[in-house]
Amino acid sequence: MTVDKVIERWRADEAAVRAHLRAVDTGPHGSVVGRSGMEMFEAIFTGELPPSPIGDTLDFVPIRMTLGEAVFQGSPKRRHYNPLGTVHGGWFATLLDSAVGCAIHT
Repeated sequence: MTVDKVIERWRADEAAVRAHLRAVDTGPHGSVVGRSGMEMFEAIFTGELPPSPIGDTLDFVPIRMTLGEAVFQGSPKRRHYNPLGTVHGGWFATLLDSAVGCAIHT
């Protein structure tokens, strides 16, 4: 598979997920009580629950969740750069934190 095909697939996966996500922070946040991690993620993917606001802030989304695995995808924008003109390490660290934390909850 060529690099262009891989990127095309990633973009298609992201567009498919974004098509079902609710607007960020449009609650009902209380409805996560009593759900397993996977049930909560399934509700996010179907639009029943809103996604996390940090994904909106840093422009990344969950792509899929399976037992012990959480895949996120994002595209850092210029606003995520540091003074050196590269993507701030905090962007990557937050993406990693989200993936690892969610993988644990699956």
